Amino acid sequence: MAHPREILKQLGASPLKALSQNFLTSPHWAEKLVEALLKDSSADEHWEVGPGLGALTEVLVETSKKPVRLFEIDRKLSKYLRERFPQVPLQEGDFLESNIAEELSPSRTCAILSNLPYHLSSPMIFKMAEYKSQVTHFVFTFQKEFADRLTAAPGTKNYGALTVITELHFNLENLGTLPAGAFYPPPSVSSQAIRFSPKPNVPNETGLVALIKLAFAHRRKQLAGNLRAGFPDVDWEKMLLDLGKPPTCRAENLSLNDFQKLYNYIK
Repeated sequence: MAHPREILKQLGASPLKALSQNFLTSPHWAEKLVEALLKDSSADEHWEVGPGLGALTEVLVETSKKPVRLFEIDRKLSKYLRERFPQVPLQEGDFLESNIAEELSPSRTCAILSNLPYHLSSPMIFKMAEYKSQVTHFVFTFQKEFADRLTAAPGTKNYGALTVITELHFNLENLGTLPAGAFYPPPSVSSQAIRFSPKPNVPNETGLVALIKLAFAHRRKQLAGNLRAGFPDVDWEKMLLDLGKPPTCRAENLSLNDFQKLYNYIK
């Protein structure tokens, strides 16, 4: 594959900051990310979101034994991809607006690969959580700072509602750090690749997520004060003591298991 700079020049295009376009140039990482997607895959289809110029697509099409489907929002790149991979279905538009269940035939599943635009990181994770029954697993690359939030431990500065909600929905496997030089144009930060495997739905999942978001609404406030805003009649200090936590603790001091116990108290 030619360098993205040359391909974009031929297309009369340039990387769009609005779409956070940084094109993968590393063959090593293209192979590693595709391998992570295909490993032990039980999915009926393998999808790529935001294929760009096809660095991952090329490897995916060559190695996948299941049907491949592409989703691209950039019109010029969509035209280029259709010409380069005429045998691969491509859907043009915003993937966040798609209905995964409607895209798949009944009872079929998919696994998803994406070198994510950084500004879509949270929305894409929440979309995957919404369709856990159709998405067997997915491999995404993120800005490393964002990935650190996903994998943070309780009591650390990166630990927050995103961490806990992600842990509620998925098991995570860190695939490694991609240097800025693995992309064109090189971003100002490193990236990190993670494989996500959905967990089964837990009882009252929606209510638990709402409780977690409420708990982290004001990080500097004590947990009891945050929760009292939504549940004013609950003796949160006593509940925290029963949980073995000081009444003055903050949300960042609780694990997912702790939040599940708190929610069971108030159901």
